[in-house]
Amino acid sequence: MHREMAAALTAGAMLLLPAGAPVTGAAQEDVFFEDFSGSTLDPDKWLIAEKNWGGTVTENGVSADYNGGVIHENVAVRDGMLVLTGYGNEYEGALRGICRNGTRREDGRRCGGAVATRAYFASGSYEIRARIAPELGCCSAMWTFEYEEDYTDGLRVTNHEIDIEFPGRDAGDAFSLSHALCTTWVTEEDYRTRSVACGDQADGQFHTYRFDWHTGSDTEVPRVEYYFDGELLYTADAYIPTNAGRLWLGLWFPRYWAGTPDFERTVFEVDYLRITPFHESGDTPQNESYPDDGWYTGVPGDVNADGVCSVLDAVQLQKQLVRVPGTSLADWRAGDLYPDGVLDVRDLCCLRRRLIG
Repeated sequence: MHREMAAALTAGAMLLLPAGAPVTGAAQEDVFFEDFSGSTLDPDKWLIAEKNWGGTVTENGVSADYNGGVIHENVAVRDGMLVLTGYGNEYEGALRGICRNGTRREDGRRCGGAVATRAYFASGSYEIRARIAPELGCCSAMWTFEYEEDYTDGLRVTNHEIDIEFPGRDAGDAFSLSHALCTTWVTEEDYRTRSVACGDQADGQFHTYRFDWHTGSDTEVPRVEYYFDGELLYTADAYIPTNAGRLWLGLWFPRYWAGTPDFERTVFEVDYLRITPFHESGDTPQNESYPDDGWYTGVPGDVNADGVCSVLDAVQLQKQLVRVPGTSLADWRAGDLYPDGVLDVRDLCCLRRRLIG
């Protein structure tokens, strides 16, 4: 997100709205609602990120990516939730993170997960009900993002973005999960951040996070209003984006500004997402420079995630289906060749036909 994510890019509708929800300029059929009630994400609505941003560090005299990026293995839908998993410094498991050049890292430390809407949205009310990761060292976030590069007269970067990020900073400038960073961006240099006190968000409970984005009209002043559990706590009135962007949900590992991830595993859980468009006259269209970069596409049948579909995958899938002890699949989604959201003998038959064909 923001300048770090921009640098990396360079390399059901629901008819019922809660009482008090803004509906300015929005028709009911425009509302984007997702309650994650299925077993997988709908690929017509969602993209799963497979990329790295967040800066580098020097290790043994060599520059290396600080984190392991965000990978599809850390994205799941279960029990009516979007579950984004992050692995910290103490993780020693088999998962491998991703480098900025797209290769896999040697370990899975400081590796998270993120998704984004396939569609672009501009002015509107954006709300999630979620339980943030309760550890420092990682960032639970929701944000809009639209990034453009213009080389007409040198390089000019447009970065239209709105963030809610945890952790924030307390009055003593210490990392705090009782504060959130609320930021608006229009370029990599033109932005404003406020650390907003919002009460303990690492209490194990679900909370609602919302921002109402006004791009401006004859009746609306451009601004972004930030709500926590329904209470307006901050209004941004500078550097207000206008370009439509994708809405992201992510758990990732910033370098330095979120603390040290001295844990093995944590999760960011999202119960629902609602986007209610305002369609204000200040809306401007997206023109992203890299809209198709950094998304997981997968190799059908490649359940062991080695980059190819082979007989090894068929053996692994069969062992999984008969529940051989110690068996696990690196990418079970790749094995869902009979696309019904579950793995069974039909998928194994499809995989065998694929190998024979």
